[in-house]
Amino acid sequence: MAKTIAFVRSPGPSFNEAISSNLKNQPIDIKRACLQHESYISALKEIGLDVISLPSADEYPDAPFVEDTTVVFDHIALACPNKEKSRRGEGPSIHKEIKKHITMKALPPSANLDGGDVLNTEEKIFVGISSRTNLEAVNSLAKFTTKPVIPVKVIRGLHLKTSVSYLGNNIIVLDPSSIETTSLRTFKWIETNGHAANCLAIGNIVLISKGCTEEADKIRLKGFKTREVDISEFEKADGGLTCLSIILKKI
Repeated sequence: MAKTIAFVRSPGPSFNEAISSNLKNQPIDIKRACLQHESYISALKEIGLDVISLPSADEYPDAPFVEDTTVVFDHIALACPNKEKSRRGEGPSIHKEIKKHITMKALPPSANLDGGDVLNTEEKIFVGISSRTNLEAVNSLAKFTTKPVIPVKVIRGLHLKTSVSYLGNNIIVLDPSSIETTSLRTFKWIETNGHAANCLAIGNIVLISKGCTEEADKIRLKGFKTREVDISEFEKADGGLTCLSIILKKI
């Protein structure tokens, strides 16, 4: 059976300078962040993923949030033209590794896109129109897939996947107050208003932020298994569980 690969990058000493809406009254504990990242990697390995871990990139404080550099479809990976100037140098080193496993293409620079704004489901791809991602990204992504690519307005929060995650079986975990939900009405909803909205589904196992026990109970009632993972230091920098990896299912 083909293995699933997770690409990750360790946080470095500059991580506490990551872009964040946090007012710095709760500074990031770098040592704790590194330990949490190791636990995240362990959870991925225990699920059965092959993990390719890149060293920290200290000149890029946000570099552990690798999801924003790349969008992966079944047959191709796309390099994201990040809007934030401080993040534009993060991609090349991780793209070098991804190219060993799948074809990579680049989107035009006018298509501002963070990977955290792309929600890929079996039948449709949803793209958050946020402070980091524009409508040109929707048009550009549509050229690389036969699925409909649908824009979704992000009302509050950093990315689309800050507020919605797809589990499979037509089920999403959703904070309906943070995004325009009209295009998501055909899904079955598990509603939340916290960090649980960003969770990582790998097959039948869902990684969810530590402490989100109510949402974890609801997810298990839908037939999934759950595992709580503590990423509190990354949440201080507006990050979530999906942000910390690029998942590539080898065909």
